[in-house]
This record gives sequence, C-alpha cells and structure tokens, in this order.
Amino acid sequence: MRILFFCQYFTPEMGAPAARTHEHARRWVAQGHDVTVVCGVPNHPYGIVPDAYRGKWLYREEIDGIHVLRCRFFVAPNRGVFKRCLSFLSFMLSASFFGITSTGKCDVVIGTTPQMLCALGGYVVSCFKRRPFILEVRDLWPKHIIDLGTITNPLVIRGLKGLEMFLYRRSKAVIAVAEASRAHIESRGIPASTLFTVTNGIDETFFVPLPKNGLRAEHGWSDKFVVLYIGTHGLSQGLETILETATLLQEDRRYQFVFVGSGAEWDVLRDGAAAQALDNVTFLPYQEKARMPAFYAAADVCLVPLKKRDVFRYNIPSKMFEIMACARPMILGATGQARQLLEEAQAGIAVEPEDAGAYRDAIVRLATNPEEAATLAQNGRDHVVAFYTRTEKADAFVDCIEVTLKGLGVDVEACEVSPLESRK
Repeated sequence: MRILFFCQYFTPEMGAPAARTHEHARRWVAQGHDVTVVCGVPNHPYGIVPDAYRGKWLYREEIDGIHVLRCRFFVAPNRGVFKRCLSFLSFMLSASFFGITSTGKCDVVIGTTPQMLCALGGYVVSCFKRRPFILEVRDLWPKHIIDLGTITNPLVIRGLKGLEMFLYRRSKAVIAVAEASRAHIESRGIPASTLFTVTNGIDETFFVPLPKNGLRAEHGWSDKFVVLYIGTHGLSQGLETILETATLLQEDRRYQFVFVGSGAEWDVLRDGAAAQALDNVTFLPYQEKARMPAFYAAADVCLVPLKKRDVFRYNIPSKMFEIMACARPMILGATGQARQLLEEAQAGIAVEPEDAGAYRDAIVRLATNPEEAATLAQNGRDHVVAFYTRTEKADAFVDCIEVTLKGLGVDVEACEVSPLESRK
C-alpha cells in the first residue's frame, strides 16, 4: 500500500510519537509498503531548528526507506500554552499545504495525535486526495489537558471537544494505543466496528540490558543507589512528588535521585531542589536517543510517575516499555492501564500517585532486597520481548489498515506501489 502519515515529530527528535511513527514506518517499508511521513523540521523539545533546516519551506529526505517531508512552521519550546498552540496551528496549515501540493498518490492517509490539529491536517489532505482517513489516538485530547487544568476556558473546551468528535466521526477507523482509550472512545458513541487497539511496543534490539557503566563514575554515583527519572518534565508527571521523596531520604547518603530530560517544569524543579539544598538530586539535560540504554543501565531503579488524574487511567507511558526492555525494575505511580501492565509483567512496584512516602518505601524496599529487584527487572524484559515488540505492533497496525480498506471495498492486493509516483 501507499501510506501517507502525518506526525508533527519525527526522528531524530525524541519522544514517543517520533519513535512509534519511525519504527512502524520502517517495518512497513521492509514489508514492501511505500510510506511518506509529513512532519515538521526538527526542533523538539527546545524549539531550536538546526542550521541545516533553515531557509526553505520544505525539505525532502529518505530515512530507512521512508520518504520524509519536513515542513517549516512556527516552532516553540515544549513549555507555555500560547506559543505551543500557535505552533500546533502553524504546523497544521503548513502540513496541509505541502501534503496536498507535494505528495503523490496514496491509498490511505493517517493522522496522529496527541495534538489534534496535526490529525486535522491529515484529514484535510485525505479529502483533497479522496482517500480514506484513519485517526491514531495516542492520548485522549482534550481530556488530557482539561483534567490537568491547562485549559479552563469553556468556549475553548467546547471547541476542542467538537473537533475531537468531528475527527472520530469522519475517520474510517480509529486506532488507540491502549484498550481503555478504545473503550472510552466507544462510550462516546463511535461504532466498535471502526475502533482498534495497537499498543505501544519497543525495539528490543536497541533497548537492551547493559552492565553498569562509566556514567556512574563520571557523575560520582559509583557507590550510590541511583533512582532515575528520564523523560518529559511537564505537568503530567507531578515530579514535585519525587523531589519530596528525595527530601525524605536526604539524610541517607546511599540514595541519589537523577532527573534527565526537559520540559515546562524542568527549570522550576531544578530551582526548587537548589533552594532546598538537595545534594542527593542531580539534573541532567535532554539526551540523544543513542545514549538512553546507557542511562537506564546506570540506574538501580527507574521511576514512572503521573499525577492523580482521571485521564491517566486510560494510557500507558511509553517509557515503561523502555525500562522493561533494558531490564531495570520500576516504581510506577499510576492507576488503570499502566498499573495493569505492570502487574501482568511483574516488573516493578506500583504506588499511589503523588504519595512521596509510598515512593520512599518502595525505593528502600528495592535497595535492601537486590534479589527482588533483579527478578522484577528480568520479568520486565521477558514480558516485552514476548508481547510488545515494535515489529509485532507495526504488523498489527497494517492489519487494521487492511481490514479498514477491505471493509470500504478497496482491493488491497491490487494496490500498486510506485516509488517514482510517491516521490512527486
């Protein structure tokens, strides 16, 4: 098939949307499909565009056989509501224009969230090309930002909910990344026959268990029990609870808390730790993906915290799969689908979200029971390799596309890939 995919973020950018789209598309190309991804120029998470992507409105690349169209748009760092909204709108307009004018024939158009304007751009292009549109729902927007209190204006909320239902109803299929999300969408009145679940997965050949390494000595952690959080430092994670946990363990010199990443709350958290003179806390900036397995290997336990909000019952943080694939035990502060996965895998300890005392007790438990920690770590690795490889999930996604197209009367076997045509 000829697949046209809209995703604002794409490799080499970090984050779950970029990784999922890249690794799925790479697999589809290997199967013989022709895949074009329309995305933005690299800038995430700092809103800084490399010099190589300045000066033109459109850049064409080929990555792992994937045709990549990078659009110029108004970029903004991963913080602040107003500028990010402008960035989302700008990308939708740019991607819609170049999707219509600079891509060839396709058999299906797919748009992904979490920001719905990206998906709306894909839908607009599908209308011009007269091809079926499929919506991938990574997070339940606008429920996510409403529950967090990011947006409170009733008119804006009504408009976003209207856009959400518009996309659900006009998509020929909706593919959710968690079963609870699929069930929630069905409860909104969307026919079950158009809904699918394709969970996140992991490239188990990249995220692999490694021995403890030079990072520990480099940063002075050699004799420490390293408690690692790596990822976005935003409103969703509630990382102030982890700082409170560090405060509770400050007198015990065994423990070192390490925060790696970026986000709207990174500076606030770092300044808060400095104000409290927490010398058992280290902040490191965003790291390239190639270094991620080494950072996981340097940790004794990894944290997956979320705030206590209803929306987080419906999703599974993608970092859970990375941690398990790297055979590290985890402490999860979440409920719903995420906790269900943890308990099925027996890969860590679940605690009540936003409970610093519970995090402290779990950390101490793993530090004083290394055999239990090792068992949880190996359980996690075994579970993702058995059930959550990215190859398996990419194949399942293609199955959903083919079922949808066949249901519309499209002869999938007759779809002919024409590389020259798709690159026009």
